[in-house]
Amino acid sequence: MSADKRAAAQRDDAAGREALENQFRTMFAERSETVRVTTAPYANLRRRIVTARRRRRMRIGSAGVAFAVAVVGVGVWATVPGGHHAAVAPTTPGVVTGVPAKVVYADGHTEVSNTLVRDAALDWLRTNYTGDLSGTTVVTTFDQQAQGAADAVPDSSAVIVDADDGAVLALGDGWNRPLPIADLMKPILLAAAFQTGKYGPDSMVPLDTAKHPLYWPPGAHQPMTYQSGDHSADWPPESPNTSIVDYAVSLRSAAQLGANGPFAQVELGSGMSPSVLRDMGVSLGLPSATENLVPVPSLVLGPVKATPLTMATVNATFADGGVWRESRMVGKLLGKNGRVLWTPQDKASRVLSQAAAAQVTDVLHSALADGTTGGGLDYRTIAGARTWAMAAASSSQNAAWTVGADSRYVISVGMSREDENGNLLPLAQDNRYGPGIGSQFVGKTWAGLVQAVRKLG
Repeated sequence: MSADKRAAAQRDDAAGREALENQFRTMFAERSETVRVTTAPYANLRRRIVTARRRRRMRIGSAGVAFAVAVVGVGVWATVPGGHHAAVAPTTPGVVTGVPAKVVYADGHTEVSNTLVRDAALDWLRTNYTGDLSGTTVVTTFDQQAQGAADAVPDSSAVIVDADDGAVLALGDGWNRPLPIADLMKPILLAAAFQTGKYGPDSMVPLDTAKHPLYWPPGAHQPMTYQSGDHSADWPPESPNTSIVDYAVSLRSAAQLGANGPFAQVELGSGMSPSVLRDMGVSLGLPSATENLVPVPSLVLGPVKATPLTMATVNATFADGGVWRESRMVGKLLGKNGRVLWTPQDKASRVLSQAAAAQVTDVLHSALADGTTGGGLDYRTIAGARTWAMAAASSSQNAAWTVGADSRYVISVGMSREDENGNLLPLAQDNRYGPGIGSQFVGKTWAGLVQAVRKLG
């Protein structure tokens, strides 16, 4: 290296050390200019910061925004001068050490005693945070009152989410148990159809597929059929509770009836396809690797399995006007002195137009107020212009749902039974299914949680 280059490197290194020391004061001395950063134990930490800088060849001290990167125990942190109280999410989450001193509700002081809720929050933190938790206070997003309401629900998996920010307010037992979503796929189909601009809540669609058979793939000459006992019938199968006659219905009426045929007609109609439905499901929050989430016509019948939390996230997108938000269980992390060490990044994106989202909730309001979804509850007890839901029950009747919202609060309730090996068992033995049956199983539970969240303000 030439003498000029060595001199330039020395100047850069001196400037870098000075900038690092200023950043060190910002991060660890609360901007106190009287702290001697050469004094132990700061000297050792300072050397580690310098080493980290040299290894990463980071440039510090620019005229705009300067970043200091420090290796402290484990984890890499970033901080912005002038905003040292607001920590930014770690750069590589997933490596966590230590045990927090406390895990508290969103109020910041009441400790979480529910082991399931505490473990869920810590698992979420380990996925989204990197660093040492020793001596810290984990402030969760859970609301003590909402959690109490969920705890009081027997034999169901209830989840309550605030659609405005994705905060999980309550978790019931089995919140992360995947269940067949069945009719809960219908709102996703509505979202995809309304997004095209070719359909609306009052678009008319044939109800009787025996008179209006479906053909797939494009160009097929034979209609799709399915086997029922010893004879075949035009696809799709209908719930035994659905009365089918040869007339057209609006999509709103189809949701009220819980009929499958009209939704299948739309899935294969103008501007639509099973691939469009699949892509919308992924955009709304269904994991792309979900079993049976494949672009075939039967997708509209909801063969995929999803957890109550996933379905709460999907429906929170409708409640928030088409903006998807990642659900979160931790609001912030506090140090021993009560200062905020970390807050999670807000992960959100618009995946559906506001108009399409409003059309979906409009249809689901009708399904709750005047359709089979409301059949298992007394709608008068929860009537509201911003209250909507969709119920579901799988064809094998091993899962029942009611999922919807009251204003900003999204409530997802799933019900199932398992054997000793974790296999889902039928909830009843009469082979009934469809939205009305789902509502009969869990509708009253869902309505009770609506009344509970209304007390939150």
